[in-house]
Amino acid sequence: MAIQLSERDYLIFRLIKEHHVLLEKQIAWFISLDEKPVLIRDRLRKLFYLDYLLCERHTGKLPWWTTPTKPLAYMLSPMTRQMLNASDTAYALSDGETQRHLLEVANLRMLLLQDQKEGLIANCTWESSRKAQFDEAGYDAIVSFKQNEISHHIGIINNPPGGVSGALRAVNQALEEKAIHNVWIISADDSFQRSLQQGLASTAIAGRVAFATHQEIYKTGAIKANWQSTNGQALAAIGSVTDNQLTWPGHLTAAPAV
Repeated sequence: MAIQLSERDYLIFRLIKEHHVLLEKQIAWFISLDEKPVLIRDRLRKLFYLDYLLCERHTGKLPWWTTPTKPLAYMLSPMTRQMLNASDTAYALSDGETQRHLLEVANLRMLLLQDQKEGLIANCTWESSRKAQFDEAGYDAIVSFKQNEISHHIGIINNPPGGVSGALRAVNQALEEKAIHNVWIISADDSFQRSLQQGLASTAIAGRVAFATHQEIYKTGAIKANWQSTNGQALAAIGSVTDNQLTWPGHLTAAPAV
């Protein structure tokens, strides 16, 4: 059964092409930006039934997913890739760890849009990485926004593969290729974050990097998160309580004691 594809359908296809794999809630937020997320469940199901999309249950644990039912992950079908003149992806999209990483990155984008809806930032734009291989070192996204009329241009690296060496290559790539101010590194847990902080503390990019865990960001939001420096100090980063603590763009500095 053929259907008339709408502009919103093509927007859904482009968003999934950009992120490789997305959840329904993420697609809804990206379509609506900072407005009320739209209801798209029935449309996604129809696009799946008509072979425009692939759909499968994510098998692993997502840090923010709290319901007993595993979330449905949507990907482009070969037919839709051909329709969009999109080359086949080299990412193993049915692999649980690959999906988890990509969905975590997409969720960071959604959390920033939630921060925008709450008025913490404005003019939020997102540029996803164009890494050819999933496990190659590199940044996952570049985000730009305004906060208190100050423009910020930040690289995002999610749980970098390759540990310290991979993180260092990814940060340097972001700083060299993009006119960014600083880099956010988001880690799976405190232990991995500490290993990255210690490994990058004596490098030339130490003053350009801020650290937080997924748990911290999901608890407070990206803008209000308690970001840390390489030496573990709390940073006066975006979203600090007072305007005079805002130290970005430029090198990160420790927040004054409260």
